[in-house]
Amino acid sequence: MRKNLISVIILALCIVNLVLNALMVFVFVPSIKKTDNLVTEIAAILNLELEKNEEGDGKTNVAIADAATYNLSDNTTIPLKNDGSGTPHYAVLGISISMDSSSKDYATVSATMANTESWVVDVTRGIVQDYTYAEIQDAEIQNIIKQEIVNGLNEKYQTDIIYDINFSTFITQ
Repeated sequence: MRKNLISVIILALCIVNLVLNALMVFVFVPSIKKTDNLVTEIAAILNLELEKNEEGDGKTNVAIADAATYNLSDNTTIPLKNDGSGTPHYAVLGISISMDSSSKDYATVSATMANTESWVVDVTRGIVQDYTYAEIQDAEIQNIIKQEIVNGLNEKYQTDIIYDINFSTFITQ
């Protein structure tokens, strides 16, 4: 008799457990769905902003056949921002500019580029000297610097054919 009574109690507890689990599912699922929708919307917004920055700052979909590069004739030595250590730091950069040769401005800008290398050096110096030795060692900061140089050169030359900058030489001390 005791075994039957214990079995009945266990069965009753299992049924109560099942009912409470079902109740929890119906209570928590709607709030979880709302949270999931909110997270999805935030992720979509962030993704749109990332895509906008990548596409809005420069042309990244240039065909290889349409890519043209211009290499500055000399390396550029740029003093870096004082980091408080008392030691001056410098960056030596060799700059290569990637342009879209299929653009209508290409002939004009590429012809002007040889005579106005000092513009490229000036824009590069203005951007790079705002960073310290420690900051410029970071790969993310280097990508930000490259994008700032691209934007600065496109503004200086009043065009949008420059889509990338590469450092053929990158030495810091």
